[in-house]
Amino acid sequence: MMLEPTRFFFSENIIIYLQGFGSPFLDKIFIAITTAGSEPAYIFLASLIFWCFSKKTGIRAMYVILFSAFAAILLKNLFSMPRPPEYLHKIGENGFGFPSGHAQVSSGFWGYLGCKIQNRWILFTGTVAVLSISLSRIYLGVHYAGDVIGGIIFGLMVALISFKVEPEVTNKLGTLNRSSKYFIVVALPMILVVTGYMQHILLMEQLEIGLVMGSIGVGYLLEEEYVKLQDAENNVQRMRRAVMGIVVLGIIYIISSELLLTNQNFIFIKYIALGISSTFLVPWIFKKIES
Repeated sequence: MMLEPTRFFFSENIIIYLQGFGSPFLDKIFIAITTAGSEPAYIFLASLIFWCFSKKTGIRAMYVILFSAFAAILLKNLFSMPRPPEYLHKIGENGFGFPSGHAQVSSGFWGYLGCKIQNRWILFTGTVAVLSISLSRIYLGVHYAGDVIGGIIFGLMVALISFKVEPEVTNKLGTLNRSSKYFIVVALPMILVVTGYMQHILLMEQLEIGLVMGSIGVGYLLEEEYVKLQDAENNVQRMRRAVMGIVVLGIIYIISSELLLTNQNFIFIKYIALGISSTFLVPWIFKKIES
């Protein structure tokens, strides 16, 4: 039996109250916010960090995002708690509700950056982003308040654990030979996918996360071995890299999307291409242009 405080946070009344302030314009605002809080949007943001500020922080942020997203799926299947009723939905969503994947990915990303950088503006921006994205999920009627609270808590746990184990993991990886490193970056996502399969509910999203995780890992190792791009030195260089990176990934996204229309199996190639491009191809282009 659910306790009274818990029942309150999983009540439709909060959603109905927020939607009472609704309008078509506000609907569009919250849909835009919830889109900005999706896993692909955060992977793109981490790519910008990778290209323009710090490769090490960028790649680690990508892994935190993907681990948060995958953990959210596993937890959803574990708790099997329903979403709010469909008459409250302002956007299409399915599957279980607790915890909110958007809230978990968002808090995981910003929580990690907050621990890593420890800058008040990062903390402020992250707090606003997490709260805005969480509020959008409730307003759009696809999550209870309890779902987003759970997502925030689990996301911050992933961020804190990642930050704490990072030095030890980095030291151990530094002692491995080339083959072992490639084996690990490929085997790790495979283990996650097998874990999802053992839950008897292997979703396409889990396969996509595994493909992206494996491809960015391979791309990063290739970059470290053959490109060795230095971090940007000034804002002009950062802006130039950001524009070029966006253009290159945009072209790859468009081409892969067109191929997907001819054969649905290209969905797997699409995620692999985007993952390797973000950590290897784009830095390689930067190095050629800047050298």
